[in-house]
Order: sequence, then structure tokens, then C-alpha cells
Amino acid sequence: MRQITAGHAFDARRSLQDTALTIEGGSIAAITGGPAGTANDVVVLPALVNAHDHARPIRTSSVGGFARPLELWLHRLALFAPVDPYLATLAPLGRAALGGQGAVMIHHVRPMGLTDLPTEAAAMARAARDIGVRIAFGVGMRDQNPLVYGDHAPVLEDLDPVARAEIEARYLAPMLPVAEQIARVDAVAAAIAGPMVDVQYAPNGPQWGSDALWEAIAEASARTGRRVTTHLFETKYQRDWADRTYPSGLVKRWKEIGLLSPRLTLAHCVWARPDELEMIAEAGCVIATNTSSNLALRSGLAPVAEMAARGCKVALGVDGQAFDEDDDALRELRLLWSLHGGWGFDQTLSPRDALAMALETGRIALGAPAGGQLAEGQAADLLILDRAALDEDALMPVDPLELMFARATRRQIRELIVDGRSIVAHGRVLGVDLDAVHDELRGIYRAGIADRAGLAAALPALESAVTRHYVTRLGCC
Repeated sequence: MRQITAGHAFDARRSLQDTALTIEGGSIAAITGGPAGTANDVVVLPALVNAHDHARPIRTSSVGGFARPLELWLHRLALFAPVDPYLATLAPLGRAALGGQGAVMIHHVRPMGLTDLPTEAAAMARAARDIGVRIAFGVGMRDQNPLVYGDHAPVLEDLDPVARAEIEARYLAPMLPVAEQIARVDAVAAAIAGPMVDVQYAPNGPQWGSDALWEAIAEASARTGRRVTTHLFETKYQRDWADRTYPSGLVKRWKEIGLLSPRLTLAHCVWARPDELEMIAEAGCVIATNTSSNLALRSGLAPVAEMAARGCKVALGVDGQAFDEDDDALRELRLLWSLHGGWGFDQTLSPRDALAMALETGRIALGAPAGGQLAEGQAADLLILDRAALDEDALMPVDPLELMFARATRRQIRELIVDGRSIVAHGRVLGVDLDAVHDELRGIYRAGIADRAGLAAALPALESAVTRHYVTRLGCC
């Protein structure tokens, strides 16, 4: 049992002053009045939830990924050599914890492949356990379009023989039959599912999956109750592909096959239309919005305020692309509200609306237990900020909720508690030498880049051919 006294505490619904929270086991056992004018003043709120991520070990701008459209950026990821999945997961989840994230969705679309997937997933779950965060583990699934959305033969024909051989070897591996992909999710769930880990079907996105794949996932989710997470309409090129491939409407098709349900999380939805948002809201799906990622990959600004106005459940996602590539979810939350809160006297989202996205809706997307509120019986997933660091000027009393949206970053985090366990304190992840982890990973990746000299040489030609595919051949958009 532990008691935390705070001069200020808040969630998305209420604010408290001079409060004592009693933690017993992994839950909040009691909330009572605390001593007035706490000398060591802190601000307590529920831990932030990242509803969409890929747990990438290292920053993608380090391989020239910054400001490239998604359709080019994705191919750059092959420059990263496969590494030990335990080590590779410690790094992003450690950064996530330092950034205030108590729970993280891992959409695992690029396995290391050094072992079978259940063994790899077990190593990643062990890393999450050692860091201390909750995770949802989404098993990536795809069965089409490995290079571009559509026929990749003209893209390959644009390449010289050496570059073509390199690209074919790197990107055109056979894909598993649909039934085997469904069974693989069951195998991963048997290996790692538990109170801190929720396993989900995680098809990569509509342009990467056949109708047969989507039908199988819809059926399996309905049968098992397992959640589904996927990307939808992240870029205008994906929007164009969907409109050409499903002239009667992709979202309408998903509704027909039973994929739209409260069990479904849709990442991005940058290019979703009002009628599609209506269907998504009616079905009770969650939309995970990823503001900085959409900026970094030039995808656009999602209509977050309209999503909320139409009744969609919106959650905060970081997508491995926080604004400074540091997994700081506090800054990401502030950016989300700054861009979508409204202009002048017109408020479309309040700070508490944005806070609910980061505290409550994200837990739905992760299949996490009841939490996100400061209330008895809720999970003891708590973020503690240093009030003095948050208000260094200390000129007059200012609502700490307002100060958090004005200036909070991971620098003001005093402690992160997940399931009643302290996992971050005073800027350090407890029990893991995160600096040493990053140093080891950088050494491996530097050596790996040298081994991928052929791919690095072929990428400029591939990127030119891919650009021609979307801009010239398709005339998009």
C-alpha cells in the first residue's frame, strides 16, 4: 500500500486540490482529502495512453526518412538491420515511459524474423514487462501490394538490373496464406496474452489486404472477441486507391462484412469523409489520431474536431513520430489540442476533450482494464508532474491543467506509476539502463547500414520510380 499526496490532481472530468490517493496492489483504493498547502507539491493525473505505435527502436530520420511521403518512407525502413527483439523493444518502450505513456499499442508490421513470431513476441512482451508499461500487441497481416498500391511491374521495369535485383530480394518475399496468418495471431496470443498484454489482429491497411483477408479477420474477431487495429486513409494516395478499388465505398464494404464494430481501431483517418465518419461513429470504432506523424510524413491534418462532433471515439496516437522524435506524449497531446481546439472564440475541442482522448479512449483501443480516471477501483496508472518545474515563474495561482497544455514536456515528469508500480522516477527508467540500450542499438545499426550498401544505392532509383507511379501513371491526386 502507498499513499500519494498532491496539491493538485485532475483527469478529463474533474480537478481536485489537496488530495491523497491510496494505492493498493494495482488499483486506486481510496481518494481522500490531503494536507493543505503540500510543501512538496506535485500534480497527479492518470498515465497517458498511446493508442497507435510501432515501437521502432531508433529514429527514422536517421536513415533519411524525414519529410518523405509515407509511400517512400516505408521502403527506407529496410535499411534497419534485424536486431534482438528484446533489445529493440526496450528502447522505444523506455522512451515511451519517459514521455508519460503508461500503455502503448505496438502494431508489429515488421518482424525481425530471427525466430518464429511467437518467440519474437515473447521477447517483446518481456521487454514491456521489464520497462513496466502495458501493451497491446497487434500482429501485422498483409497479402498484397508489397511495393506500391497496385501493379508493381512498371516500377520494377524502371530500374536497372542491379537495382531491380536488390529491390526484388528485399521487398518481394512470399506472403503467408490468410488462414496461416489468422492462426499465427492465435499462436502469439497463446504465448503472451495476459493482464498487461492484449493481442490483436493488426492488418497493415486496406491497400495491403485482399477482400478475403478482411473477411477472415472480421469473422475471427467476431468469433473470438479479439480486437482489430489497422491503418485507414492515412494518405491521399491511399484514399485514391480505395476509391478506385471500392467504387461503392471501402468503409461501406467493411460495414457489410461486419468489420466495423466497437472492437475496431482505425489509425489516422486523415482523408476520411463525413459520411464515413458517421458510419465509424455509429459502429463504435475508435480512431487513433497521430498528429506529428501525419506532419512528418506530409500526410495532412486529420479532421479531429469533426470526428468528435460526429460522435467518433478519438484516441491519442504517437506512431513512433512524436514531434521531436522522442516519444514525448505530453508534447504530442498539446500539439493535438493546439491544432484542433478551434480558433479565436470558436472552441471545437476543450483541453479536457483532448485529455479524454489520451487518458480514456486510448484504453479502449488497447483493451486495457478500467482506468484513465481518478476514482476508486480504477487502475493505478498515474503520472506525477513536478508543480514547481511546471510553473517555474510562480507569479500567481494558475490552473495546473492550463499550465500542462501551455508547456508540459517529459522534463516535468516526477514519476510514472503503472499497475501500482513505479517505473520512471526523476527522468530515469527504473531497472533498465536506457542509455546503454541505445548505444548498443546504434552500434548494431551502424554496422547494418554498411551491410546494406546495395539497398542504399538502389533506393534513389526506387523512390523516383515510386513517385512516377503515383504522380504520373495514376495522376494522383
